Amino acid sequence: MVRPLEVILFAGIILLWLAVLFIRRLSKKVGWVIVGICFIALVVQWLVEGYRWQLVPAYFSLLLLAAAVALQRSGTPHQGNWRRKAGKFLLLAVSGIGILVSAALAVLLPVFRLPEPDGIYAVGTESFMFVDPQRMETYTEDPDDHRTLMVTIWYPAERAATGKRAMLLPQSGAEGMEKHFLSTYSEAMGLPDFALDYWKYLRGNSYEKAEIASSGTAPYPIILLSHGLGTTRMLHTSQAENLASQGYVVAAIDHTYSTTATVFPDGEVTGFQAKMDGDDFLKSGKELGETWAADVDFVIECLERFNQGENPGRFKGMLDVSKIGVMGHSFGGATAYHLAATRDKIKAGINMDGTNYDVFDEKHILTKPFLFMESGAFKNFIQGSGLDGEGAEPERMREIINNEKSIIGSAQQNNGHFIYIEGSEHYNFTDLPLYSPLVSLTGMTGTLEANRGAGIVNDYVLDFFDTYLKGKKSALLAENVDIYPEVKRDLEFTPTE
Repeated sequence: MVRPLEVILFAGIILLWLAVLFIRRLSKKVGWVIVGICFIALVVQWLVEGYRWQLVPAYFSLLLLAAAVALQRSGTPHQGNWRRKAGKFLLLAVSGIGILVSAALAVLLPVFRLPEPDGIYAVGTESFMFVDPQRMETYTEDPDDHRTLMVTIWYPAERAATGKRAMLLPQSGAEGMEKHFLSTYSEAMGLPDFALDYWKYLRGNSYEKAEIASSGTAPYPIILLSHGLGTTRMLHTSQAENLASQGYVVAAIDHTYSTTATVFPDGEVTGFQAKMDGDDFLKSGKELGETWAADVDFVIECLERFNQGENPGRFKGMLDVSKIGVMGHSFGGATAYHLAATRDKIKAGINMDGTNYDVFDEKHILTKPFLFMESGAFKNFIQGSGLDGEGAEPERMREIINNEKSIIGSAQQNNGHFIYIEGSEHYNFTDLPLYSPLVSLTGMTGTLEANRGAGIVNDYVLDFFDTYLKGKKSALLAENVDIYPEVKRDLEFTPTE
């Protein structure tokens, strides 16, 4: 997203730099006028768009150029002493580097805009805190602490929705909440505390507490969305907004103590405490998965009460509680499979690049519609690449791989679908690639261009739920469809000895 005042500020600083460099007869009066305009632009930019650290080198460059104007001689040019010339050259060189560095940082770490949803509805959103009176919180020692969840709901809104678009960052009125939340994520990524400070300016495409669309296809099917282990519901905003624009109500859950940070209305920020034994994934995954599944069960109960008119009343009669789908990324995807296999209320589900913790059982085969969407790395994983190398014990890894093959192979024979996306990696199934082109250098995302990758994922998610929750004819799920050349299905799922 272009920040126009930043562009104006950069233009002014560059103009000043060029004037000092090329105009030998630049008078101090003209020079100070340009400097003054630049400082006015800086102040206005700070007040309207907000300070961000990526522009610090540009701010510093402006000060250096102001010093260069002070060194500039007015009137007829003359030789001047070498110290003055050297000083001017040094100021121009350092300020020029500062401008380039700042421009690069602004582009590589942008205040970006999520892709516009392409549905017929505008999108409304609201966040809720749900307290489960039936479950105690097992991650704290407080005997009165009940399991508490933060949930953001996106829904179809009237096209007349106006006002500011909702912030991506979880909101709380508590002082210092944003800084605490962002520093927690910075620390988790091994970055300085200030590195993600600019996230506080990020906005989505939805409108806070907009009126729900009462005409058209209401009541709307419900989608429950779970993040990956150690991430956040915030990273699935574009997926939720796209579904809401197409006539779905999407509830994304922060599974408390399984996120890097979760913000509550009173300003409390909880961290990551979930335990996972990598050497015994199927056992420890099942234990944690039961907590996540119970979270989803409880949120469904809350949505059912909303549909009956419980506050906020805008959802009364607008939710089709007979058509509920689940989807999730990574561990959230494995939880989606578990829910589809064990809950009658769930009619269809999607696992986005998640290793399943349910152990395949021929006596309990999933026959509901289910889509496995995997990354490009899945092909090497499922074919057993690296079994003889370092890392997990080969036998345990072979057990996990064979379990995956059995689950996916069985699903394919019983209303299930499988695809993998070449050029993608694990976090291409979140919004993370949209945050910065630098993310791909970490290996968390693949070579697939960020917006194209998001488009492919959103198209398949929508097509799947449209097919199985709305009864539409699929445009993408058939084996012979080749709309996206990155999408592949050429894997066999036969367990190996």
